[in-house]
Amino acid sequence: MLNKYHIILLVLVFGLTACIRSEKKPGREYMPDMAEHIAYEAGSPNPIFKDGKTDQLPPEGSVARGKYIYPLSDSDYEKSATLITNPFNFSKEEISGEGKHLYTINCAICHGDKGDGQGHLPEINKFPPPPSYLNEPLLSLPDGKRYHTVMYGKGMMGSYASQLDHRERWLVLSYVKTLQGKDASAATTASAPATDSTKTK
Repeated sequence: MLNKYHIILLVLVFGLTACIRSEKKPGREYMPDMAEHIAYEAGSPNPIFKDGKTDQLPPEGSVARGKYIYPLSDSDYEKSATLITNPFNFSKEEISGEGKHLYTINCAICHGDKGDGQGHLPEINKFPPPPSYLNEPLLSLPDGKRYHTVMYGKGMMGSYASQLDHRERWLVLSYVKTLQGKDASAATTASAPATDSTKTK
């Protein structure tokens, strides 16, 4: 009659024999699904699709998650004044925190901490001072033109589309408004699509 010690011994014996592997006998697999999953590997043949490939292109017109389709080209600066508006409703904390931080990193070196165009690079004569946010025409520049400038650049300013994503661009622009003494926490309705594409440079 088997007692508990015999049972433990048998379990150990069978468990250890399962670990013995050779070319002809690879051993026992108690959980084969852990190693032999049913998913197809990237680049492997796949009988499910008509072309027999596992790797498939995304559907036409699809947009990568978190990306924004900008509806205008780099030559549509004037159109942007009426076609592009801020779709976000940022809190004052977001603007004074993250917005200010992004502005300091990306913009202040030229535009200055106060937005007056007296940044570090103009001070050392690396570049001429950019226009001040505190005076016209930038003081009353439409949101769309501001966004278009960050997107594509204008004059001596290059594009910041690769440095800032869609939300971050609007955060920076909202912070600039606070430098101008404007309330930037109120959102406006966007007439542009609210999703981001790989077109954003």
